[in-house]
Amino acid sequence: MTELTCTERVTVPTFNAEFVPEQDGGPCAGVAVARVVIEHDGEKCGDGGLCLFDPEEGLELDPWTQERLLCADHLHEHEAAVAERGELVGETLTRL
Repeated sequence: MTELTCTERVTVPTFNAEFVPEQDGGPCAGVAVARVVIEHDGEKCGDGGLCLFDPEEGLELDPWTQERLLCADHLHEHEAAVAERGELVGETLTRL
């Protein structure tokens, strides 16, 4: 069985965050240790309805489900964000 890979992007801190907050280091190559499933229905996900609007097309979207795979480092970042904002009703974390 092949190992699942983290689906997050690697961010690289820069010398002066005031001018350039971070740089995109590309896709993360870490082994996934957790799966986060987010139900985007405009309320449960905490997006305030923005998740159901396509800004490029100007159309309303049907509710949809997002799946993210997290390595140990990105899981730590996710848990820190949840501790700061609180848990969302439409978010489910499963450890692999």
